[in-house]
Amino acid sequence: MRAAELRTRYLRFFAERGHEQVPSSSLVPDDPTLLFTSAGMVQFKDAFWGRAKPSFSKAVSAQKCFRTTDIESVGKTAFHHTFFEMLGNFSFGDYFKEGAIRLAWEFVIDELGLPPDRIWVSVYEDDDEAFTLWTDLIGIPEDRIQRLGKEHNWWGPVGDRGPCGPDSELFYDLGEEHSCGSTCDLLGCDCDRFSEIWNLVFLQYDAQPDGRLTPLEQSNVDTGMGLERTAAVLQGVTSDYACDVFTPLVEAVEALAGGPLPEALHPERHVVADHVRGVVALVADGVLPSNERQGYVLRRILRRAVRAGQRLGVPENRLASLVDPVVASLGEAYPEMAAARALAERVISQEEASFRRTLRAGEIRLDEVLGRLRDEGAHEIPGDVAFELYDTYGFPVEMTVEIASEHGLGVDRKGFEEGMSAQRERSRTKASASEEGEALPTLEGAATSFVGYETLDAEATLVRILENGSLRGLVFDSSPFYAASGGQLSDTGVVSNQSRDGEGTVHDALRTAGGIILHRVAVERGVFEEGDRCLLRVDPERRRRIERNHTATHLLHRALRDILGDHVAQAGSQVAPDELRFDFTHYEPLTPEQLGAVEDLVNRVALSDEPVRTEEMALEAAVRSGAVAQFTDEYRGKDSVRVVSVGDFSRELCAGTHVRRSGEIGLMRITAEEGIAAGTRRIRAITGDAVVRRMRSDDALLAQIRARVGDDPVDGLRRIDEELAGLRAIERAAGEEAVEARAKELQAEAESVKGVALHVSRVDGLTVDRLKELADRIVAAQEPCVAALFAETEGRAVVVVKRSPEVDAVDAGAVVRAAAAALGGGGGGSAQFAQGGGPNASDIDAALLEVRESLRAALD
Repeated sequence: MRAAELRTRYLRFFAERGHEQVPSSSLVPDDPTLLFTSAGMVQFKDAFWGRAKPSFSKAVSAQKCFRTTDIESVGKTAFHHTFFEMLGNFSFGDYFKEGAIRLAWEFVIDELGLPPDRIWVSVYEDDDEAFTLWTDLIGIPEDRIQRLGKEHNWWGPVGDRGPCGPDSELFYDLGEEHSCGSTCDLLGCDCDRFSEIWNLVFLQYDAQPDGRLTPLEQSNVDTGMGLERTAAVLQGVTSDYACDVFTPLVEAVEALAGGPLPEALHPERHVVADHVRGVVALVADGVLPSNERQGYVLRRILRRAVRAGQRLGVPENRLASLVDPVVASLGEAYPEMAAARALAERVISQEEASFRRTLRAGEIRLDEVLGRLRDEGAHEIPGDVAFELYDTYGFPVEMTVEIASEHGLGVDRKGFEEGMSAQRERSRTKASASEEGEALPTLEGAATSFVGYETLDAEATLVRILENGSLRGLVFDSSPFYAASGGQLSDTGVVSNQSRDGEGTVHDALRTAGGIILHRVAVERGVFEEGDRCLLRVDPERRRRIERNHTATHLLHRALRDILGDHVAQAGSQVAPDELRFDFTHYEPLTPEQLGAVEDLVNRVALSDEPVRTEEMALEAAVRSGAVAQFTDEYRGKDSVRVVSVGDFSRELCAGTHVRRSGEIGLMRITAEEGIAAGTRRIRAITGDAVVRRMRSDDALLAQIRARVGDDPVDGLRRIDEELAGLRAIERAAGEEAVEARAKELQAEAESVKGVALHVSRVDGLTVDRLKELADRIVAAQEPCVAALFAETEGRAVVVVKRSPEVDAVDAGAVVRAAAAALGGGGGGSAQFAQGGGPNASDIDAALLEVRESLRAALD
C-alpha cells in the first residue's frame, strides 16, 4: 500500500465514523511558545486546554510536522526525521479509551490488513483500564502487552501544569531476527525489532504546579500515526527511507553522487533526502533562511544537507534538483509545496552557493583545531573557536557539536553563548548609538487618551512636567500627537497655553510602556504649569505626508506578496514625512521588471481612490478576517486590535495613521532597492508631492545632460564612449612606444655583474602597469638579466623587480620587501617578480642605491 493510499484511507475511515476532516495547519503555528507544529494536536491545543470549544466533538487530520529534537539521529536510524506526516484522530469529550482502542484495532486489522499476531501494545504501568481493554475487548494475549513507565507511556504536561495522561502505543513486530539479543527489553528497547506505528494519548488529568493530578472536566483523546513508518511496515521494508515516500528522492541523491552508494554512506544519503524534504515544506509555509527562529532552523538543516552532500561527492549547486522528487511525492496532498517549487529551488541554490564558499575553509580551520586539541589531550572545542566557526564560516553551533562528537570531543557551549551575547550587546550598543534621544523614563499614572485619529487640534490638561535639559517633557491627559511606534515617526507641532502666556514647539512624542505620551517641547515663550489647559496642534502638512507614506507601505506590502509570492513578510519599516522604508523577507534582488510591476500595482490601487477603513475587533477575529498580522505577539492580551483596510486590496493590523482614501497618496515611486541582511531586502519609496519634486529634479538634471550631450542623451553618451575608446587606444599606443624607447635607452646603460645584465634605475612618470611592462621588455631583451625600477606615481613611490629564471641568486620578493620598507610601505611577490611601494617618495634615491648594492653583492 502506497503512502498516498494510506493517507486517503485513514482520513476516509474516520470521516465515515463521524469525525470532522480538518486540513493540515501550517508548520509555523500561530503560537509564540512554539517554533513549529510538531504534532497533529497543536492546532487543537486550545480545545485540549479548555480555552476554546470546537464546533465538532471528533476530528481527523493528516498533519505536516517538523521536529529537530532528534536531528542528530536523522540518517543514523531507520525512522527519525525532521519533516514527517502525522495521521491523527481526536476526541473532545466524545469517546475515550474504549472508543480509541476499538477504532485503532479496527483500522490496523480490518482496513490495513495487518496480521493481528504481529501487533504488540504498550500501556502505562498503572493503567489497568487500558490493559484490560486490550486483553478483554480486543483479545491481545497478555504476553504481547508490556507495561512501561512514564518515560515511555505518559504524555505531558507542557511545563509544570496542564492536561496530561497515560498513553498506549501500537507496535509492529518485524521479527526476532531484528532483535538486539537476549537482553532486549522488547517495547522498551530502541532496537529494530519493533516499529511503533501509533500512539493513543488519553488526556484525563490536569497537572498542578505542586505535582497533584486532578481529573479534567472533559476527557480527551489525541492520537498520532506516523505515515512514513506505517507505510514502511505495509510495504514490507525495515526503513522509512525504503518506502515509496522516500525512494525516488533517495535514488535522485544517489544519481547526483554518481551511482549506488556503499552502506557506510547511507547516513549522509538519508540526511540529504530528509533535510531537502524539510526545506521544501518550510519554504512552502513561508519560512526563509535567517539567523532567527524558524529561519535559523531552515538554514541549519540546509547547511547539514550541503555538508552531507559534499561528503557524498554531490557536485556543487545541484541540491536544488532534488526539489522535483519532493514535489512529486507531496505536491498533490499539499498543493502549497507544488506552488513553492521555484522558490524552494532558488532558496536552496543561493544558500548552497553561499555556504559552499566558506564550508571548506571552515573545515580546514576545524581540522587544525581538532589536531591541536588531540595533541594537547583536551576534551572540548573552546567556545571562542565555536563562535569563530559560526561567525566567520557560517557553521551553526549544532553542526560544530556534531563534528566534535564524531571525534570524541565536546564543545564549550557556555563560551559560545558568551561570544553570542557579546556580539548581540555590540549590535545593541551600535543601534542605540545611532538612535536619537534618551531612554524613556518610567512614568506612573493613567494612559494618555490619543485623539489624533479624529483631529489634529485638541485642548488638553497638562498633568505632568519633566525637566530634560533644553527640552521639557510634557504629559497631557489627551493628545492628538501620534507617538513614534510601529515604524511610524512621531508627529511634531506646537502647544499653546490657554491658562497663561506660554508657547512651545513639540519636537516629538514618545509613548511609555504604560501608554503615557511624553511630548518633548522647547518652550519658546512664557511658562507651563501642571493643571494648565493647553491647545495642542499637530503640523498638518507633515502628518499628511506621513499618512500617505504609511498607507502606501501597506499597499507596497501587498503588492510585493502578489508579485513575488506569499513568502514575503514584513521585517521592519520606517514611515517618515520625506520617504517610506520597507524591509521584507526575500532571497535575491528584485529585477527591474519586478520593481516596475510592484510600483504599477501600488499606483493602480492608489489612483482607483479606494476607501480606507478602520475597524476594532478581537485579534482572533481579525486574523480570521484575512488581516495580515506579522507581529501578532505585540497584540496578544489586548481586548481589541485595529484593522486597516484599503478597499479589498489590503488588510493589516495597524495602530498608525492613514489617509482617508487611497487617492490621497497620489503616486508612489520606488527610489531604491537593496539587501540589508541575508534573506532580507529593503525598498525606499516616496509619495505625493515628494514624487513631483523628484520629477522636477530629474527633469532639471536631464536638461543639463541634454545641454552637454544633445537632445538624445543615450546617443550623446554613445558618441562620448566612442571618442574615449579612440583616445585610450591612442594613449595606449603612445605609452607602448614610450616604454619601448625607454627600454632601449636603459639597455644601453646596463651594468654587467658576473655575466648578468643589471638595471637599477628611476623612471618617473610611468604608471605601475607601464613600469611592469618596462621591466618585462628589459629582461626579455638581455637574458640573463635583473631589473629593479623605481618611479614616483601620484605622489607615491613604486618599485618593481624582475629577474630571468636562471638568476636564482636574486629573490625579487625579498628585494622588494626591503625597498618598500625603506619607502614606508610594503610589498612582495615571487622570487622572479615582485612589486611594492610606499608613501615616502622623497626616499626613492636612497632606496635605489641600497637595492643596487644588494643586487651587486648577490650577483657577485
